[in-house]
Amino acid sequence: MSETLENLILKYGEPGSPYPKDKEELEIGFYRSWKPILIKEGFYHFLLGLETYLEFQKKLSHLAEEPVGVSLGLSCMVEVNVAGGILSQTEQIQRENQGQNLNQNDHQNRDTNSVGFLDLFWDAFRTGNPTKIFAVGVSEPGWETKLRKLSSTIVNGTLSGTKSFITNGAEADFILWVTKSDVGNPVYLVRRNKRIRNQSEDLKPNDQKFITEESFHTDFTPLVTHLKLTLCEYPIDSLDLILENYGKLGIELRLKELLSLVSLLIGKTKKVSLENKLVAEERKKLNLWRENFLSQCQGNPDADFLLSGFPYPTEGLLFALCKHWNLESPKDLKSVDPDYQLFVWEDQFTKALIQKKNRNLS
Repeated sequence: MSETLENLILKYGEPGSPYPKDKEELEIGFYRSWKPILIKEGFYHFLLGLETYLEFQKKLSHLAEEPVGVSLGLSCMVEVNVAGGILSQTEQIQRENQGQNLNQNDHQNRDTNSVGFLDLFWDAFRTGNPTKIFAVGVSEPGWETKLRKLSSTIVNGTLSGTKSFITNGAEADFILWVTKSDVGNPVYLVRRNKRIRNQSEDLKPNDQKFITEESFHTDFTPLVTHLKLTLCEYPIDSLDLILENYGKLGIELRLKELLSLVSLLIGKTKKVSLENKLVAEERKKLNLWRENFLSQCQGNPDADFLLSGFPYPTEGLLFALCKHWNLESPKDLKSVDPDYQLFVWEDQFTKALIQKKNRNLS
């Protein structure tokens, strides 16, 4: 990149607005308005085999140094880690089936002669004209973070089910939908522009195939969109099958999300570190840990490698922040800035990963 990422928001941003300059129709969405710029600045180079995972993480940290950059970094890292991770796994399997060896980070750009229909998908990370966004639907009501409890299924060539929390969902063109079958958890491609109705619309008796959606925001990173999405007999064909089994990949992708939150925390605490020596010391320790940990990784970090460093050591920095603001617990940091909820919130899946790591150590 031609300049430091700390200036990315200043260079492209509109003063007093979270959107880039010269965006007349702000309803296109926050992440969608920035994605062509992120492409230009190389934020998807990891997916294209042009840089290491550590380099991608450093970019996230620089981006998070600006307030708007935390929301933007979250949107970017979810698409790269989760949607990009599924597409990368799909390509790897296809190449192996074709008798080819694939090293995701062999520093050779994926070109237009790569695996079949995935070419168009990779274009979403090469060019912002037109801008295409991928999101992933995993969480469902009552699933308790257990893939075996997912209820989304394919019956007679149609997909029905509900995903309750799809990050970037309200801006996405494509949803990679994790389902349940007798043999695993296949992932199917859902196109949001097929047939959409808002939850406020009435469902007519003769309308059977619908995408029903409800967009919402959280109090932390409020610029990031989330979506509750329900499919009712959405037509599926064989070309919509992206990945035959989400399986163990889900652990890898969640660990990547958690590691990316470490990078966002490093970036977000830069300004505080300039005011507080203890925060500066703990931030330096965390940055050095990330450098040493990811420097050991050759290529794409898999679940076993990522689990070897988990749980990631953010506690020291979080408690230093508490001391700086005279707070009792890291959970109280949200009173200073709601975005800090990103770094202290643990879902059931994260708790299960901690239990898994403890079992491995016992």
